[in-house]
Amino acid sequence: MRHPIALALALLASTAVAQSPSEPAGKSDVAVTVGSSTLTVAEVERRLGAIPVFQLAQFGKAPDEIKKKFVETVLVPELLQVEEARRRELEKQPATRDRIRDTLRQAMEGELREAANSVTPDEIKSYYDQNRHRFNTPRRVKLWRILVRDEAAAKKILSEVKANEVTAAERWNKSAREASVDKSTSMRDGDLGFVSPDGQTEMPQLRVDPGLFAAADKVKDGELVPEPVKEGENWAVVWRRGSLEAVNRTLAQEAPAIRQVLSRDKVASQSSELAKKLEGEMVKNVSYELLSYVNVDPSGDVGARQRPGVIPRHRARNPGAPQRDERGLR
Repeated sequence: MRHPIALALALLASTAVAQSPSEPAGKSDVAVTVGSSTLTVAEVERRLGAIPVFQLAQFGKAPDEIKKKFVETVLVPELLQVEEARRRELEKQPATRDRIRDTLRQAMEGELREAANSVTPDEIKSYYDQNRHRFNTPRRVKLWRILVRDEAAAKKILSEVKANEVTAAERWNKSAREASVDKSTSMRDGDLGFVSPDGQTEMPQLRVDPGLFAAADKVKDGELVPEPVKEGENWAVVWRRGSLEAVNRTLAQEAPAIRQVLSRDKVASQSSELAKKLEGEMVKNVSYELLSYVNVDPSGDVGARQRPGVIPRHRARNPGAPQRDERGLR
């Protein structure tokens, strides 16, 4: 019986000889056979193509030498291990079956990703147009605001906060909690977050009078608006805490990111549709009642529930009786 490596090399050589120089080897021709495992010319080529060019030098200098040594030292040993694994029926082991299933699942996801990569420029533009608020935002200011019923109360709070820069934040926080009629923000120091010129805050449900932005736009970051601002029937004491410049991202700038989002959405949609279709065709039975034999304890440990009378695999160690030494009973 010929050595498997010699057989593989002979087969590779015979494939090369069988073809004339003007006729390239058929990509589907079998180049390597080890037991019941085979590799075609295309598969050998694909494996070689996955190796960085700088690493090919370890297999030789000439192309023929590289190909032969790659088959001899990499591919044939792999196939020998595959054949031995089959002989030992390792594919029947639970852990191996899990890995095979996971590999097939990943391959299926790869197929879906390939199919979903066909995102058109029109789809990208449509997504951009529908989500312009995410790519183009106006200049915004971060505001703290104490809202009270009358102008006199607002002026009193403003003068108390201005009185001492050292205690300004402490006085502001106390007034916001005790005096502000806006209970949705009073317990967080009247923080409205970043406010747009139209009065929209970071919270969709909270919009304030645009006059707050206009008044705060006249002072610098960190400064108090010098006079109370009329807001509906109430008066606001306003503290500008920061600002963000306008952001304007063009379609060209956002196109790569949008393409990824749309591709990911397509994969998720196609995967969901495929699962629903296959579920109706292939799922025959799921015995949920048998899951009662799977034990999941409150700490998250998972294990099969033991049958009555089974001795635990790991017994608790018996500490034994105390022993006396030079330090007493231990």
